Amino acid sequence: MKTFRAALLIGLALAALGSLQGCFLAVLAGAAGGTAYGTAKYMHNTLQVYQASPLDKTWDAANAALMELKMPVTASKKDEAYGKLEARNAQGQPVIVELLRKSDRVTRIRVTVGTFDSSENRVSAQQIYDKMKPLSDSSSTAEKPV
Repeated sequence: MKTFRAALLIGLALAALGSLQGCFLAVLAGAAGGTAYGTAKYMHNTLQVYQASPLDKTWDAANAALMELKMPVTASKKDEAYGKLEARNAQGQPVIVELLRKSDRVTRIRVTVGTFDSSENRVSAQQIYDKMKPLSDSSSTAEKPV
C-alpha cells in the first residue's frame, strides 16, 4: 500500500510539474511575441524593425529616404510581398533596404550599411530608417507579426 501511495504522489508531482512547464512556455511565448512596432534591433550589421505600414507605402518611403540622403539606387526589385533596394552611400559602401510584407498593415524593414558591423554603419542604418519612418508610419494599431 505504501508503494502505491508513493507512486501516486510521484505521479501527481510529475503531472503538476508538467502543467507548470506548459505555463512557463506560454509565458515565454507571450514575452517573445510582445515586440513593439517601431523598435529597432541590430543583428549581424542589419537594423531590423516591424513597421505598422503597408508594403507599398513603406516602399515609397524607402525610395524617398535614400533620395533625400543622396544615396543613389543602383538596383530595385519589388513584387506583392517583397521589395529590395540597393544603393551606395557617400563612402561607396553598399546600402541594402529589404522590405517584407508580414500582413496588409505590417512590413518588416531591414537596413544594412557596409559589410562590417560598426557604430558608423549602425548610425547610417538608423538615419535611413529615421527618414523612412515619418513617411511610412500608418497607425499604432497593427497586427502582431506571426
